[in-house]
Amino acid sequence: MEPNNSNEFLVKKVPITSYFTDLRGELSIPSLFLLFQEVAWEHASINGFGYNDLDNQGLFWVLSRIHAEIHKMPKWTDSITLTTWPSGTEGAFALRDFTVDSEDNKRLISATSSWLIVDIESRRPKRPNTFKERMPLCESFRATEDNAQKIKVSSGTPFSNYKIIPRIADIDVNGHINNTKYIEWAINSFPMDFYLKNRICELSINYLAEGFCDEMCSIITTKTDKRTLISEITRDSDKRKLCTVQFSIESK
Repeated sequence: MEPNNSNEFLVKKVPITSYFTDLRGELSIPSLFLLFQEVAWEHASINGFGYNDLDNQGLFWVLSRIHAEIHKMPKWTDSITLTTWPSGTEGAFALRDFTVDSEDNKRLISATSSWLIVDIESRRPKRPNTFKERMPLCESFRATEDNAQKIKVSSGTPFSNYKIIPRIADIDVNGHINNTKYIEWAINSFPMDFYLKNRICELSINYLAEGFCDEMCSIITTKTDKRTLISEITRDSDKRKLCTVQFSIESK
């Protein structure tokens, strides 16, 4: 099946402008995930299970897991085709896939994500059954071989650590730290020289708990093998782990 602009798929042409890029002039990973977030919201809204639809029932969407395979990052002034679709359910998770293609139709990035519907008052997840009939699921066409998985944290060599206090600009419409901020903080744990000499070829994220404004967080990054780095983001006040980010790295 070829993706097209229908209920099942949302296909967007996106120019890579300067504010989407990093110091190498490539699409930055935080910007990539902002684009994923935006098209996910837009497509869900088109089909009647977006932010306003859930808000009217005292619910909201939360991204729980995401895995991206990055073959090549587009550069400043490139134009990409970004495609997204609901790709199934797995227990309480609603699954959504993404692809990014170049102007000459080469696959640049493949990603899959797992979302939860959460009750605004109880902050407890609910199964997506209420909205499932509105989701134009396409389970036969997948961006990645597997769904996003739980990250297994193993011991390794200390790589870096620092602290950050989330501020107003880090908080989203749901009142908690926006999911892309954790990615930004994890990448900021890399020394500049290391970042310039290597590229991130795979990225997995588990969002484990909500973080809020003015709560000091620690970002501790460990190297578990030659190609793998794991960043754990923890709230200092109660030692609650908020997010785990796993990077697969290769030399440029």
